[in-house]
Amino acid sequence: MEIRVFHKLPLEAVNIRMNIFVKEQGFSETLEIDENEERATHIVGFIDGKPAATSRFFYDERRGAYLISRIAVLKEHRGKGLGALIVKAAEEQIRAQNGKTTVIHAQLRVKGFYESIGYTAYGDVDLEEGVEHIMMRKDL
Repeated sequence: MEIRVFHKLPLEAVNIRMNIFVKEQGFSETLEIDENEERATHIVGFIDGKPAATSRFFYDERRGAYLISRIAVLKEHRGKGLGALIVKAAEEQIRAQNGKTTVIHAQLRVKGFYESIGYTAYGDVDLEEGVEHIMMRKDL
């Protein structure tokens, strides 16, 4: 997978996120693009020149850590390890900025995936648009 880093929200990331979070999972289209887009660094993974996965990250002052979010892999590319690669790409960028800790507000159904790449759940389960989520943390 070829990784590209963007400092403005690229159309490729928007398309992946709309496809997965809005069309596939039913999240609100009006909430998908939010106030954090401009301060976030966006990562898109390409397979054979076509966008396949995305994530973004930014420093979250409230949590005192870098928040990796909007992690998504197109359906036809799932099960190939791209989710782990797109998170690793974000972690590498965060390390380059001397970041020491990352957090993810993970959908509870994929908690095991994040645990498999070194994240630990903390706090209570909460609801985001009716979907159970949990905070997860990893020291880099």
